[in-house]
Amino acid sequence: MGKNEIRLRRQNMSAGRIARHRNYGALLERHERDRKIKLYMKVFTYFLLAAFLIILFIIISRWEKKYAPDQDQKKTTSVENVLRYEAHANNSTTYNR
Repeated sequence: MGKNEIRLRRQNMSAGRIARHRNYGALLERHERDRKIKLYMKVFTYFLLAAFLIILFIIISRWEKKYAPDQDQKKTTSVENVLRYEAHANNSTTYNR
């Protein structure tokens, strides 16, 4: 071997290595089929993830709508209580005069 020669094949070709490549067409078909299955699984996984996120968003938005009026009603009640207190305070001061 020369000084600058690069060895690409470190292993010698054996009967087992040759046998793996004899039916290259079938090997290539299997590889393509496996690649398609992986692609379909990836697309299916992303679809499920997107569907889950959309459903979660819908549930949260409905939950917020369900409890949001109660909070608004409590705020209104607080304002009404303040107005009633002020009205009561005004009425009681008029009676004291």
